[in-house]
Amino acid sequence: MFGRSDQKRISSERDPARSTLLLKQQTIIPLESMQEVTPFVRKNHDNEPDTIIGKIHKLISHMSFDENIPLYISTTTGELAYVNSGYRKLVTNCDRAKTGSAVFSGKSPLPSSLMAILNEVQLTRKNVSVEEVITIQGAVRQFRSRHFPVCDDDGMVIAVGGTYFDCTQNVQTLENESLMQQRFRDFARATSDWYWEVDRDFNITYVSDRLMAITGQPGLLMKGKRFEDFGDLKTDVRGKILNGDYFLNAMKPFRDQLFMVKNSEDELVYNHLSGVPIFETVTGEFMGYRGAAMDVTLNYKAQMETIAAQKNLENTLEELTNKNVQLDIASAVSEAALGAKSEFLAAMSHELRTPLNAIIGFAEAMKLEVFGDLNPQYVSYSSDIMTAGQHLLDLINDVLDVAVLENGKIKLENEDISLKEIIDKALNFIVLRANQKNLDISNTKLKEDIYIYADERRSIQIFLNLLSNAVKFTPDYGRIGVRVFKKDPDTVAVTVWDTGIGIAGDKKDLVFEKFYQATDNIYSRKEEGTGLGLHISQHLARQMGGDITLESGVNEGSEFTVTFKSVVSDIPCK
Repeated sequence: MFGRSDQKRISSERDPARSTLLLKQQTIIPLESMQEVTPFVRKNHDNEPDTIIGKIHKLISHMSFDENIPLYISTTTGELAYVNSGYRKLVTNCDRAKTGSAVFSGKSPLPSSLMAILNEVQLTRKNVSVEEVITIQGAVRQFRSRHFPVCDDDGMVIAVGGTYFDCTQNVQTLENESLMQQRFRDFARATSDWYWEVDRDFNITYVSDRLMAITGQPGLLMKGKRFEDFGDLKTDVRGKILNGDYFLNAMKPFRDQLFMVKNSEDELVYNHLSGVPIFETVTGEFMGYRGAAMDVTLNYKAQMETIAAQKNLENTLEELTNKNVQLDIASAVSEAALGAKSEFLAAMSHELRTPLNAIIGFAEAMKLEVFGDLNPQYVSYSSDIMTAGQHLLDLINDVLDVAVLENGKIKLENEDISLKEIIDKALNFIVLRANQKNLDISNTKLKEDIYIYADERRSIQIFLNLLSNAVKFTPDYGRIGVRVFKKDPDTVAVTVWDTGIGIAGDKKDLVFEKFYQATDNIYSRKEEGTGLGLHISQHLARQMGGDITLESGVNEGSEFTVTFKSVVSDIPCK
């Protein structure tokens, strides 16, 4: 018969730093010894000789085993009587069993460690369990073997059997759990200064030594008391004092509850309490709280210093704010005035253009004698009226453009347009005045066309302003020209140049300001104009994604360069 359940376990102390063998030698039978055992054939063995081996075979023939669980049966003297397929597979895959490194005792083919177990089982008639480390195909595995007595019908121990179970996963699970517990203990020590526990009435049942060191009070005097009996629970440093029931009655986890207590030197120590409720596992009854505390005195002192510094900054900021408010009020008044001025100019420009267009139209009709012959003197006056009206209309249009630009209400319709056509249209407006001054404008014609991405009407306005200025400030018999080049693959630059009076270097930026004229003073101007043309042109160029720049010198002429976004062109980059 097979023996009783496990009653004894053989083990050795394990090195906590690494896994070690629980036995000095493994109990696995060497491969050579196992191969000498004839595979057992399940048949009627009742007629076998009345030997120990025969009795073992008779018992086995009347029993069934799980072939996947390694099993061996040996006589008490160490003669191997039976191994199942599971044990054969284990021995075959076991590295140590293959190398034959087991230690043997006497004439037995079994390892001395296994023989010791056989002797103990025979003497005690009890099961023996052993844990050992076995290397299977290079992988270290943890096995638990159970060795039991096999008795005949008279109750005599005639053999010992053993089964092997791979418990590696269970051992690893236990080791992981132990590691996890140690990890949490380390975390708790690293993140907290002292621990506490209270019962369901919030009376202290446990505090760690650290709190006793802080307060100088023995732990026994604290037990049975509440936190508020020897310290203050507060919402914050300047907040009101709380009763522990305020947050403990919720029976929910809490964090960073401020607890202020005086140390042995009568100095305040600031602590943050954190805790979780405890419930009875079976009934779910509330049992109290358990938690930890952290000394945050340095943090609170730094915080109070920061608050004081912040108060000083706030006072300074308040003064600055008052000054900024005054500046904002002044700025708002200025912006309102500027807006009112722009709106007034825009409104007045619109109101003036309507009657002015009528005056120009009537003067032109009189000049052309549409309604009949007039005195030549009246015709001359009509021509003067028309010229003056057209000049005034140009001034009003410039003022209106400035008002629209400053209000940000200008609308552009950018598209792919021909640069050659734009410049030709602008030239048509100034060619008569250029011819009157005998100016050479042969270099204003473009030999090759190029397309730019811009607003057509506003582009003509820009070149009309630049060409008009060139004609206006170039002496008789001077020259005017246009030069085009690619500034980069995406940018086209168009330079309008002249041989005129030029502009001093310190006044280059001023020419783009409103109402600025390139003359010494308003009374010495020889040419008419408001000084708005370049200001408007630069704003328009920038709103179309380009710009206008100036290169000039006194009596050396001027070069105004306008940049546009290019479309596609074969003109090389400069």
